[in-house]
Amino acid sequence: MLSLQRAAGNRAIARLLSRGVVQRHPGPTDNVEVQDETTTASPAEETAVPASTEAQAAPSTTDAPSQPGTGTTGTTGITGKTPTGLTGDARHKAIYDALGASATGMWAQRIITKWSIPIDYEFGGRGSFHQGGKIFLNKTLGIGGAAITLMHEAQHADTYKSGKQADRTKLARAEYITHSIADEAEAVVRQIEGLAVTESLGADMTGAGVGDDLKLRYTNAFAAKREELLKADPEMSTAQINTACRTATRDGEVTKWFYDGTFVTSTDLNTYAIYYGRQWDEVNKTPGK
Repeated sequence: MLSLQRAAGNRAIARLLSRGVVQRHPGPTDNVEVQDETTTASPAEETAVPASTEAQAAPSTTDAPSQPGTGTTGTTGITGKTPTGLTGDARHKAIYDALGASATGMWAQRIITKWSIPIDYEFGGRGSFHQGGKIFLNKTLGIGGAAITLMHEAQHADTYKSGKQADRTKLARAEYITHSIADEAEAVVRQIEGLAVTESLGADMTGAGVGDDLKLRYTNAFAAKREELLKADPEMSTAQINTACRTATRDGEVTKWFYDGTFVTSTDLNTYAIYYGRQWDEVNKTPGK
């Protein structure tokens, strides 16, 4: 809590406590070569602050495909930017404390614990991403931005560890792109669902990948679907409506953002369709070409 106070400010923490809660690589290859002295961590238990271990460079993309965090400004996680906020153990604890503020963040904590996911909280390469069961959070992210990004990457880690990640060696190119972006859309919905509570902490949201503009687009689409469903069947329960609206908004509105340029990957600033297409091409090259 002390680390979160330093990152967010005493007033933000006071507001939080009063409510009773405590709250992605074609192109440049510098991530593979990164060897800076950062900290990798994995929590021993759900509420514990992750213990520090020796950091590792990002694995080669040919060993395991990566799933990058979202970027919308073209500047997220670029090598050379000045790190924001806290560093070292204080940074790791503040990010983990921020996760505990929301239901989505606590879900991410459970995923990290369940699969013993190593996390580099101060990755010095390009962007933030999940790869091969490890999560790399860029050192330029603010505390709140890192927490939101960790929610996104926890979705990918869970998909990978549970054996559900799209297999580029077995799927056709278009299928691989579609399946990969479907998991991206789910990851973004989780970010949006955790956004309001994380913002309320007052922590630095730099690099969060989603903001109030996208949340508004999401909620508007969600509300429109709700109205449509109620007109069709006034007897639907609230739980049924919310589940149907979430699925429809994720598969419709949010999925579009990965094709229309709303999002670019934080690792190479391409659209996700281009990114995953190139990823498929890496292992499906025609001999001699």
